[in-house]
Amino acid sequence: MRTPARESGWAGVRAFAVGAWPQGSSRQIAPRAGPLLVSAERMYRGLARMGFRRHSGLRMLRPLASRRFDSRAFLFSALFLLAGCNHRAPGGERLYVSDDRTDLVAGIDLPTVGVADRIPVGGRPRGLVLSPDHATLYVALSAAPAEENDEGTLEQPAKPRVDGVAVIDVATAQVVRVLPAGIDPVRVATSPDGRMLFVADQADNSITAVAADGKSRPRTVAVCESPEGIAPTADGRMLFVACVDSDRVAMLDTDQLHMKRRIRVRGGPRSVLTARSGRHIYVATDNGRLAVLTPDGRIEKMLDLTRDADELRAAGMVEAPDGHLFVTTGRYGAVVEVDPEGGTIIRTIAHVGAEPMGIGISADGATLVTANGASGDVSLISRQSGKIVRKLNVGMRPWGIAARG
Repeated sequence: MRTPARESGWAGVRAFAVGAWPQGSSRQIAPRAGPLLVSAERMYRGLARMGFRRHSGLRMLRPLASRRFDSRAFLFSALFLLAGCNHRAPGGERLYVSDDRTDLVAGIDLPTVGVADRIPVGGRPRGLVLSPDHATLYVALSAAPAEENDEGTLEQPAKPRVDGVAVIDVATAQVVRVLPAGIDPVRVATSPDGRMLFVADQADNSITAVAADGKSRPRTVAVCESPEGIAPTADGRMLFVACVDSDRVAMLDTDQLHMKRRIRVRGGPRSVLTARSGRHIYVATDNGRLAVLTPDGRIEKMLDLTRDADELRAAGMVEAPDGHLFVTTGRYGAVVEVDPEGGTIIRTIAHVGAEPMGIGISADGATLVTANGASGDVSLISRQSGKIVRKLNVGMRPWGIAARG
């Protein structure tokens, strides 16, 4: 009889279970082990669909494969050991990258640095964010604009596309629904409890609030010209919206979406991030500044990230576990590390990629990932050394990144 060491997948588990049953009792396997095997098979296949490795558990059971045991408890132990060993943590950590020239979101497996998923979303994906429990990915979609052909006439997209928010089940890498939003959604944020989504609708100068489960009617209100960055406060009571073309940051209450303040931030405020501590709101601008705001909308300090580099434009931001910020700079091709509490620039990591926009960080805070729009790839950067560990092609124009960190 073939041992599980030579079998693959569920066939190996079943063969091992039969071989481990006490000799001479094979007739009793079906009535007694059948329900357990069926349940375990369902569990095994479910784990496999979620991306767990199929063979790692079998390798650990290999030294025991040729032995027989006179205890049915071993079967339970073997099956549960298999399930536990197949979990892809920490090797299963993934981040997601939008490609605003296609209708795809790429899922990247960090340990193997490979593209694990290519998820069609039916629109132009840009901003994206994971739910607080990391089980759902939300992607801001806009209808692809018409483009000029060689004759100078406009061509409409081949497929009908929609404005909205794609809801993706992380376990299956499938779009389960598309929630409504305004015109040209560019970024999306979740409330701290994960129940509400807030969408920046760039083309109609508004934001939309929609229930994550889609069970209530969305609400859309005007804010200011060309909204892009969007983030709720840590307590979920206020919402900050960066409006690039009006030099304003709108501050609204999340309950009624009433405008509380329009905060003047010169230089084209583009992205917004709430500090992990909840004590500050960070706003990055097109002219390379970083505004540090309090949750009540007061500007506490303004930092110059350019160091006399006039072409530096702040784009995306991510916060490390120690509170330091990493800011991408678009065509300048660098990432700037900032200590916002101390008000100092720690370093500039140069030449990370061609036009880095979105940025993410691994859950352990050790690896930075930038979406390099002009070169179609992402860069994985060691935070400690500041050196590029690897680059990976993911599409035509990577734009945003969503990561657990």
